[in-house]
Amino acid sequence: MTADKVWNRTEICIGDPLMPFEAGKLVGDYEVLALLGKGGMGRVYQVRHVISKRVEAMKVLLDDVSAEAELGDRFDAEIRTVARLDHPNIAKLYTAFRVENKLVMVMELVQGFTLSDRISQGPIPLEESISYLDQVLAALTYAHGQGVIHRDIKPSNIMVTSHGIVKLLDFGIAKSNVDPVATRTGVTMGSMLYMSPEQVRGEVIDARSDIYSAGVVLYELSAGRRPFEADNTFGILEAQLNTVPKPPLELNPALPKPLNDVIMTALAKEPMHRFKSAEVFRKALESVRKPQSAPQPAATAAAQVQPIAASQASARGSRRGLWMAAGAIACVCVLAGGAMLLPHFWRSSAASKNNVPTAPVSANPAPATIATPVTPAPATVQQNQTDNASSPTATPAAVTKTPSPPRIQPAKIAMARPTAPVPVSAPPPPQQASPAPVVQPAGPSQEEIEKESDELIKARARADGVYASLNRLRQQQAADGLELRQDMASAASRLGGYLQAADRALQSNNLESARKNRERAEQELTTLENFLGR
Repeated sequence: MTADKVWNRTEICIGDPLMPFEAGKLVGDYEVLALLGKGGMGRVYQVRHVISKRVEAMKVLLDDVSAEAELGDRFDAEIRTVARLDHPNIAKLYTAFRVENKLVMVMELVQGFTLSDRISQGPIPLEESISYLDQVLAALTYAHGQGVIHRDIKPSNIMVTSHGIVKLLDFGIAKSNVDPVATRTGVTMGSMLYMSPEQVRGEVIDARSDIYSAGVVLYELSAGRRPFEADNTFGILEAQLNTVPKPPLELNPALPKPLNDVIMTALAKEPMHRFKSAEVFRKALESVRKPQSAPQPAATAAAQVQPIAASQASARGSRRGLWMAAGAIACVCVLAGGAMLLPHFWRSSAASKNNVPTAPVSANPAPATIATPVTPAPATVQQNQTDNASSPTATPAAVTKTPSPPRIQPAKIAMARPTAPVPVSAPPPPQQASPAPVVQPAGPSQEEIEKESDELIKARARADGVYASLNRLRQQQAADGLELRQDMASAASRLGGYLQAADRALQSNNLESARKNRERAEQELTTLENFLGR
């Protein structure tokens, strides 16, 4: 069969392995319209369904990808999982089938640009970057809820439509074609520039691995470069495992500090120190976004002029009313004072005409005080009595109900008043003089600290022996032109970090942190000792 032979639904051309997918050919119920792109895994075509006439995307995996039995079985299982995902920020997978041992996937055709294209065009406004990641995290929140982990979050897998809608591509079907460290299929899935440390180590991953990769993308959008760059694969993977990235704020001083902290949290080496979920990550981004999304435009400020003027006029009217009310109160006080004084003067006048004393001299041993002219205090007491006795120092009942002559009662009030206030030097209330003792949380006992110190000394002794053996092994391998296994070098690096952290925690009496870091160090020690055959 020649390459010129017309291909139909039942005949497959064998000349070019991808000949059936040329423009104008039919593949099943799909007409190939154009080649959209190609890469290390296969090619993507624009196709049209011959019955529904819907234009879609067809991804064809290369023979060396689809022919691997283990990989093919994994793809089959994941296609069934991804096919049921239905979210506005996830490119829909419609169907999948095989053509001559080639795995073919038919997906939603997303027309727009990738974040890789957008990054190459120059700096991206902060609000635009946050909007892209917000939609990516919305897609991950949904997918993780369905038990699906993407494993290959990177700018080239994030499409943006002409309406600014993000579509996440290639869910669950990524395979690294640039990672020489992988020793078996499925060990290190993803792209080395964006993969999490646990992906590099080939460990079992969970949703927090996608959170790390999304953090790398946000770092690149915000700082203008990726957190780790090197001349070779080994350098990048080593940095992913052991190097804390430079804070993006140092590369872009205009970056808000809260956003810098969000990015660094997402890029924590240990999954337990990252955001617990994509939704928590998204809410943290939203908290950074809210203060910036509520500007005060000029129109809004102008619209507030009238309410402000109205409030000022109202304030002036309120002050005018207040002065009027104050004047009325003053008048009432004067009248009340006069009403109290008039009976006094009348009785005094009548008493003087009849030669009747106003009060017995023996009624009060201090007649000078009694004869003191009446101060405004009685008027105040009378006014306060009219106002429901609101004054804390008045005793209106003693003034109005006593049948004695009015000159004696004001004198008693005047004499008693200086003793009413509490002296300045009075002792504080009992609750202030004897406050309840504050119960401080009990810290670790000396016995517990000494016990943990002994355990840490034992771990350091084991570490010294391991490091000595590793150094000898490195020297032997260097003589043969070899290097120490990367996973063991990483374990040795983590061992030193855990021991240092445990020592610092113990010095600050943080027994729990010291114990946790020491136990982590012991796990690394066990790994290294097994490797060394000790």
